[in-house]
Amino acid sequence: MTAPNGDSAAAPPAQRQRFDAAAARRVLGEVLRSELANTRYEADEVAQLGKRVGETINRRLSGEMALEQYKYVTSVSIFQNSGQGARMGTSAIWDPDADAVVQDMFVSDSIKCVAVVFVVCVY
Repeated sequence: MTAPNGDSAAAPPAQRQRFDAAAARRVLGEVLRSELANTRYEADEVAQLGKRVGETINRRLSGEMALEQYKYVTSVSIFQNSGQGARMGTSAIWDPDADAVVQDMFVSDSIKCVAVVFVVCVY
């Protein structure tokens, strides 16, 4: 469905192409493995590493999902793996019929990384 002004972005979410969460999870896993597989935790470099991983995730999702009506808000948290546990929680209020959240985790002997992408439909 297209809005009277010809803008398909104003169509209800049910009328648009849906976001494929399973495909997005695969992208997250691929990015985390490729970016972090041979990486050691370095405190001085972790902020830049997190930024690079987040930008790569956004670039891949934007290019491969090809859904212009969706915006991606990506959070990447990287911790030193010292055998400790960690808990993370997030919350969002949005349209459950159109928006989504995907996440994945990478663990090695040196690092733990949690990537969360909030997928928001703009209509």
